[in-house]
Amino acid sequence: MTFGAPEWLWGLLLVPLLVALFVRAERRGLRLLQEFVSARLLPQLAGTVNRPRRIIKFGLQLLGLSLAIISLAQPRWGYTFQDVKRKGLDLLIAVDTSRSMLSNDVQPNRLERVKLAIQDLINELQGDRVGLIAFAGRAFLQAPLTIDYDAVVEAINDLDTKTIPEGGTRISSAIALATQSFGKSATGNRALIIFTDGEESETSGDAVAVKMAKEAADAGARIFTVGVGTSEGSLIPITDENGETAFVKESAGQVHKSRLGEKGLREVAQGTGGFYIHLESGPRTMQQVQTEGLAKMQAAEMDARLSRRPIERYEWPLGAALIALALSIFIPERKRVRERRYVPAAVRTAEAAAALLILLASFSYATAPGIDAYRDGKFEDAYGQFQQTLKSHPQSPAEDKVQFDSGAAAYKLKDYNRALESFSQALLTRDTGLQSKGHYNLGNTLYERGETE
Repeated sequence: MTFGAPEWLWGLLLVPLLVALFVRAERRGLRLLQEFVSARLLPQLAGTVNRPRRIIKFGLQLLGLSLAIISLAQPRWGYTFQDVKRKGLDLLIAVDTSRSMLSNDVQPNRLERVKLAIQDLINELQGDRVGLIAFAGRAFLQAPLTIDYDAVVEAINDLDTKTIPEGGTRISSAIALATQSFGKSATGNRALIIFTDGEESETSGDAVAVKMAKEAADAGARIFTVGVGTSEGSLIPITDENGETAFVKESAGQVHKSRLGEKGLREVAQGTGGFYIHLESGPRTMQQVQTEGLAKMQAAEMDARLSRRPIERYEWPLGAALIALALSIFIPERKRVRERRYVPAAVRTAEAAAALLILLASFSYATAPGIDAYRDGKFEDAYGQFQQTLKSHPQSPAEDKVQFDSGAAAYKLKDYNRALESFSQALLTRDTGLQSKGHYNLGNTLYERGETE
């Protein structure tokens, strides 16, 4: 498997961070709840919270996020094969690697400036095949014509003045090798760009180069020459056997000064329909070569080639992400509580401090006598009868309601401690309505007890 945009995979680092934050939030919430509610009441008051469901829901959301990130990374596996036709130029770049290219009349030196300029040129190309020739006393094909621009750039960076061991600057040898590499064609889609200081060293070198240029033109190639250096020139620095800097000397023992030779370069280019240009600003010069030279040449349709292309599979993780997120929506975090049916008989009275709620429960097994006593204002008897009912019918379905009514009777007797005990027991019910009323009466009881104390 490969990815079209692997930088998105860095987003998966969010997953462990979100897990840590979720665990921390769960622990903190539970700790705060335990500080607020007693351990005895916690299972009843927080009983509707379903922690396994919360974890499952968060897990699905996290899974959906992870799959969405993977989808953005454009996963690919498998291949399809297609016939691809290409239109473009065949472009050979010839670079002078003689020792004169070490002259530093341009910075850092002529050869290094050429390397940078060629990279600027390659950045302007689209669909053209590019090859590389190194030449000095003779020429050598460093990189054959290819659309693998990275390979060509790598070959360019490897060039130095030791690439061609034979000294000199034989431009004609570079033209001859380029013509041989192109073959004969009248399509006019073949170009040779020569980067050199033009310091031809062979006998009648300029004339031979012009002759070879005409033969290249007959073979369907156009030549552009790029002059590197200055007319004033500079000395050629080298490192001697002792590791010290010295300068190249002529046969007579005088220090040689290398100068740009533009005349011969113009003749070579003009004889093929190309032009000469001086390398000044690398990007601007190369853009001029592209727009005024290469762009005006006729791009030919190349042979169709079988191209292997990876198959995009982003829709699979994206679909799975949507399913996971959709499932998380339908998972509730709380349990569904089914309320037990009962017949309430509530008596609401108003007092100076607060109001009191009472439930008068009916039982399927007997009629609670405490209710009648409560209505008659006999609260002591009512409390006793409620307590007797609880003892005689333990674990009954209406136990929580009787506890509630028992607390109401104790409240009327101003026995707030017994009222608190009964109301607290009533809070253990799963009946959320009774829980709410129990909290209400419990608050009133605490208030009244505080007033009496």
